[in-house]
Amino acid sequence: MLGPALALGSSLTGGTSDFLAGTTSRRTGTLELMFCVQVIGLLLAGSWVAVSAGPIPGIATLAAAAGAGLALMVNLAALFQAMVVGTISIVAPISATGVVVPIAVGVARGEHPGAAQVAGIVVAILGIVLTTRPPPEPAPGRVPSAPVALAATAAPAEPGLGLALVSALGGGLFFWLMAPASRHGVAWAVLIARLVPVSVVAATLVIRRASLRPVFERQAVGAIVTSAVLAFSGIVLYAFSTLHGQLAIVSVLASLYPAVTVLLAHRLIGERIHRIQQRGICAVLVGIVLMSMG
Repeated sequence: MLGPALALGSSLTGGTSDFLAGTTSRRTGTLELMFCVQVIGLLLAGSWVAVSAGPIPGIATLAAAAGAGLALMVNLAALFQAMVVGTISIVAPISATGVVVPIAVGVARGEHPGAAQVAGIVVAILGIVLTTRPPPEPAPGRVPSAPVALAATAAPAEPGLGLALVSALGGGLFFWLMAPASRHGVAWAVLIARLVPVSVVAATLVIRRASLRPVFERQAVGAIVTSAVLAFSGIVLYAFSTLHGQLAIVSVLASLYPAVTVLLAHRLIGERIHRIQQRGICAVLVGIVLMSMG
C-alpha cells in the first residue's frame, strides 16, 4: 500500500501547487512564474543530490529523466496558461487525462487493458465533451438574466480546452518516463527533470526579453515559493511511488490532483460551473479511477 499512498500524497501536493501557480500566473505571467518555480525546485534537487552523494546514473536513465523534464515543462506551461484563459475547474480535470499515455505504452508493448480501463477511457472522453459544452440556453419565451445571457454569447466552448489537452499529453509522458528514470536514483532523476525545464524556460525568457519584476511583488513571492516546494514534493512522492507500486495504478492515483485544484478553486475564488459541466468533471475523474482497474 506504500506506492498508492505516496501517489495520493503526490496528488494532494501537486493539486495545491497547480492552484497556487495557476492563480498567481494571472498576475506574473506563465513563463516568468514557471522559471521561478523550476529554479527553486532545481536548487532543492541539487541540494538533495549533494547530500545523498549517489552515483551518476547511466545514459539511458539520464535520457529518461531529461524526457520527463521536457514533458513536465510542456504539462505545466500549457496548464498554467489554460488556467489564465479558461476556467480552472474545467481545464484541470481535462489535463489529468494524460494518464492514458502509460496505458497506451503498455498496449504498444503487447499488454491488453481490462474492461474497466477501456470503460475509463470512454468515460473520460465523454467527460471532456461535457465539460467543454457551453452553458444551456434559456427556454423560449424566458428572459435570461444578464450573467446567463453574457455567458451564453461570450464563447462557444471552453477557451482553455486545447491547452488543457496539450497539458494532458505532457503529463502522461512525464508519468511514463519518470518511472524508468527513478529506478537508479530518485534524487538524480528529479534533478535532471528540473534542470531541463530551467534551461529551456531561461532561454525563452532571454529571447523574449521578458522581465521577472512581477514575480518579486510581495503578493506573488509567497505563493511562488509555496507552489515550488509543493511541486517538488509532488514529483518526489510520485517518483518513489513508482518504486513501490504498479505504474498503471500509481500514475492514475497521482493524476487525481485536479480534484484538489477544483476544490480549492470553488472554495477560495468562488468559481462556478454549470450542472452539465459538473457532471463532465465527475466523469473525467471517474474515468481516471477506472483506468487503474483491469
